[in-house]
Amino acid sequence: MDTTHELDPAPLTAARRAAATSSTGEAARVLAAAGVPVFPCIQGSTRPLTVRGLHSASTDLDRVAWWWSRYPTTNLAVPTGSASRLDVLEVRTDRTLSGISALQSVMRAGLLPRPGLAISTPTGGLSLIFPRSPQTTQPSWDAPRSGLRFHGDGGHVLLPPSVVLRADGVVAHSQLVGPGSDRTGPVDADLLRRLVAPDPTRHGQPALAPDVATRSGQRSGHAAGPRPVTPTGAKSMFRPDPDGSSRRPPEVMSL
Repeated sequence: MDTTHELDPAPLTAARRAAATSSTGEAARVLAAAGVPVFPCIQGSTRPLTVRGLHSASTDLDRVAWWWSRYPTTNLAVPTGSASRLDVLEVRTDRTLSGISALQSVMRAGLLPRPGLAISTPTGGLSLIFPRSPQTTQPSWDAPRSGLRFHGDGGHVLLPPSVVLRADGVVAHSQLVGPGSDRTGPVDADLLRRLVAPDPTRHGQPALAPDVATRSGQRSGHAAGPRPVTPTGAKSMFRPDPDGSSRRPPEVMSL
């Protein structure tokens, strides 16, 4: 990955400040003022409130103020990748899967810098947030067997203090885990994916060995294209403003 360009600390700094706020509306204003686009998701869900989803994300403070004054309890989401200059590695955990083992493997391999911000997800996992290196393209991918999912270009994540209604009926919060590290850096998502999900078409080729990765930065071979990431969401807790559809702007969907 090209890291010769200076990283912009503003998006990560804004994400830290936003994660410590008490309402999604306040967090949205903090991010938008720092140039990080935001958009609302339905309360209790990762489902976008706007018709165009993450493509409606905006830094326009008037638009952001309208969204959260009209729907003050909606969740807060940001597009990941070049749009926000933030990449996110999601570590998933549930009764049948834990991404902690894969996370430890990539850390031992030296493929993951310290996260700039760590957030607990409503499903019990972690979202590790890193700055995006300028002038790079890193699409989102999912490696379900490893428990790791990368949110880059074309992805989005919820940020605190969003809440999600889980399938088991529990209302779970997205929360700040720690302040993160100022000694963070960008993630090489392609190299990371080749370690945790090697291309099955390359018969006889083992996954990239951790000692090789750290010794030589080996990047030989070409992995299969990233698995498309389709945002999914839990059942919403309510349908916002069912009686006020005529007052919605065009980009807000009628639910």
